Amino acid sequence: MHDIKDVITTLCNHLSNTINSTLTPEHFRLAKYDKKSPEIINAFWTALDKLTYLVMSEMHEEFISSSFDVFSKHMKTKLRLAFLRYPSIEIYKLGATSEDCSSRELLIAFTWLITEYNVLKNAVRIKLMNSSLGREFSKVESSADEKDDDEELETIQDQINNLLSKSYKLNSNLKAISELYMEKVKLMTKIHAASITASGLPHLSVAEMSLIKKIATNKNHTEEDASRMQEMEKTALMLDTHIQWSKKSHVFHEWMATVLDEYEKAEEPTFSHEAITELAKFTYLLRHMVKKRLKFLKNDNLISLNLLRDCPSKLLRVQKSTTEAQMNSNNEVETRFDKIEENLRINRRNLELELKTVLSFIPNCVQVSL
Repeated sequence: MHDIKDVITTLCNHLSNTINSTLTPEHFRLAKYDKKSPEIINAFWTALDKLTYLVMSEMHEEFISSSFDVFSKHMKTKLRLAFLRYPSIEIYKLGATSEDCSSRELLIAFTWLITEYNVLKNAVRIKLMNSSLGREFSKVESSADEKDDDEELETIQDQINNLLSKSYKLNSNLKAISELYMEKVKLMTKIHAASITASGLPHLSVAEMSLIKKIATNKNHTEEDASRMQEMEKTALMLDTHIQWSKKSHVFHEWMATVLDEYEKAEEPTFSHEAITELAKFTYLLRHMVKKRLKFLKNDNLISLNLLRDCPSKLLRVQKSTTEAQMNSNNEVETRFDKIEENLRINRRNLELELKTVLSFIPNCVQVSL
């Protein structure tokens, strides 16, 4: 059985490595008994703010999340939680200060968030993608600053010559970029093939191989190499902490059951005048944001319908012209068919008249059988 203090310490280290959180095991212990202090309240609001932003970014709802940024930290966090459908109404009446806030409610909301949306795993993935381990090639900072002499050109002939020179240079650069890209792919393939199963990995990236070569061949490391090594050590520490948390997270959830027991033992929460005011303010803002979002979606749908009607894209124009061509072709076929039927009726009527004339010339059209 793991010690709950060690598990919460692992969780705090995990939060510190991924979102730079200031939460400590003591904050969790005090929040279990709903102890209030400005430090605890601010630490939980900050962690919830960052985690809810990560969740909405993963849901590709940056537009909605960015519209909440005009509000205070605790208000935009509550709006995000409402968007994520957090079910407990108690958190929406909480204020920003320790006097009108509950650390236990914030702890419960925090646990719901990391459980429902697995946000810690996503935070590690985003952090890893932005690190040197997540890049195939190392960053290259270009400091080339060419001076633009276009303002010094006075005659039209000079401007034309300058334009032709730039066009030639652009075409040459595009051709060189294409050739260099093919060469880069070939070299990258060679490095991947040469580093298969190195250090238990499928292969090493170009940036990792470059760093290993520098360390092995050059004893005098630059500040850039030291910075990259430090960054990679922090990333490795974050991955180790995440693995430890994944193995021990069930202990934290078992401890949260005791937090809920304390919540049930506590007196029934009463809504003070400040809490009612805060809840009314939040409800008004939420209604306003929902109306704004619905209006945006309605306008977006109208724009889409107008775009379909006007057929601005080439594909839609082709489809529209093809449909019109088919309709014209069908109309032409129907017209020709009607003409053929009319000619058949006229020929039939003429044939009937000729047959009647022939029959009138025959005096006896009854055959007598002998």
